[in-house]
Amino acid sequence: MLEAQPSSPTESSSAPVLDENSLDQLRQLDPSGGSSFLVRVLGTYDRSLEKHVAEARQALDAGQWDTVARAAHTLKSASASVGALVFSQVCAEIEHRIRRQELAQIEPQVELFFHEAARVRDAVQSQLGPTAS
Repeated sequence: MLEAQPSSPTESSSAPVLDENSLDQLRQLDPSGGSSFLVRVLGTYDRSLEKHVAEARQALDAGQWDTVARAAHTLKSASASVGALVFSQVCAEIEHRIRRQELAQIEPQVELFFHEAARVRDAVQSQLGPTAS
């Protein structure tokens, strides 16, 4: 069963974009910060996010729902690992609805997917600092 998630961009805006506990867990993997582990993980995630969101947008425009579901699936676990928990839930919902062919009411979730992706990208780039752009 899927957890309840925000049903609109307004509702999602009140939730933290990146979960601090998740970021702390990543920081603990490199306690001295000497290997810049968090920066590398977030940089890799940022590139993946950009790629898969672009793929999802193109696939959506072409009506290729399987490709949208694959992008959502990939981003679901990657997003959870960096603390983008709301976005991960949105990805899970998109994937679930497409796999079950529940496309009649999917438009609000698709809008939320792109809205949350933009919020996550901004938050990740904020964590990375000015050299991320």
